[in-house]
Amino acid sequence: MKSITVKTKLRKYPIYINPGIHKDFPQLIKSKFYDAEKIVLVTNDKIFGIYESKIKSTLKECLLPYKIIIIKDGEEYKSLKSADFIFKKCIDFNLHRNDIVVAYGGGGIGDLAGFTASTFHRGVKLVQYPTTIIGQVDSSIGGKVVVNHGSVKNVIGCFYQPHMVVIDPTMNHTLEEDQIINGLGEIVKYGVVFSKNILAKLSENIDSGRKDRLLKFIRTKVFEDIIYTCCCIKKKVVEKDEFDLNYRNLLNFGHTIGHSIENAFDLREINHGKAISIGMVIAIDISISLGLIDKKIKDNIIRLYEKLKLPYRIPSNKLEKITSALKYDKKFKTSQNKFILLKGINRPVFYYNVEKKVIIDNIKKSMYNYI
Repeated sequence: MKSITVKTKLRKYPIYINPGIHKDFPQLIKSKFYDAEKIVLVTNDKIFGIYESKIKSTLKECLLPYKIIIIKDGEEYKSLKSADFIFKKCIDFNLHRNDIVVAYGGGGIGDLAGFTASTFHRGVKLVQYPTTIIGQVDSSIGGKVVVNHGSVKNVIGCFYQPHMVVIDPTMNHTLEEDQIINGLGEIVKYGVVFSKNILAKLSENIDSGRKDRLLKFIRTKVFEDIIYTCCCIKKKVVEKDEFDLNYRNLLNFGHTIGHSIENAFDLREINHGKAISIGMVIAIDISISLGLIDKKIKDNIIRLYEKLKLPYRIPSNKLEKITSALKYDKKFKTSQNKFILLKGINRPVFYYNVEKKVIIDNIKKSMYNYI
């Protein structure tokens, strides 16, 4: 079993990575939460449909009373309404501050369950148990716990570090290809911003001639190593800037316009990883327009995208909705915008007050009907 220790001002906590980690989970609970009396596990209907027997048998082995709370699958259910539903269930179960909430799912469940854990009794114990690539490499680590409001993404929340993160890379084997692509978008972000070695491993180990190349790749030891590498990077970034005041903003490469794309498509029609993938290409195009990088960098990234089946075009013309949603970006102020752009691979830079025309022109470049 691999382990990583994250040390923040709010909390010091372990990340455990191991195929089949559900077998170790009861002992980890006993050793880390000796005073816990109850467990609430939050998941969604899709994940529960796949892992029901494993969830129930693992919880029984923890030898604590437990309750399973099931939320509908979908970004639109990462909401205050869902949080209220969980609060009511926790009250009925008489959950206390020494007890445990387990977020068993992808990034959406991790955010929602984390938000409820952070606010119920002003904070109960939180275990992140990510079941998707995007959850394992990114959202389960770092303490951002949030919900959406309407079509505005991640606008309500706080920082609440988990007490433990457990990662089983083999859970990704049950993902549909669309969700694999979703996670690979975030992994490419880590490669572009922090580690070109990740990009090399992706490029060298995926057979572009196979239709099932992504399903095959996520079953390799190389992919397990990439998950571990991304977790190590996220740990270092979080420790350096826990509350996302400056340096941690680098993790938002591609997210500024990516989140706006999600908003424009009502948080349903295009998933997070795909929106971020398109957002990264637009950020690269803006970097080219401003003379920060050469077009060859974009050409290389697009070749990798095609291997990974990542999108780089916005599927329909929603220019006005996308540009309107930019005002919700947390890095923006009323009189100032802030983008993470590139001076090269692994050379990110903060760039302030990009002209509106430059932003719009480069969004148009990624729209099919403007090609």
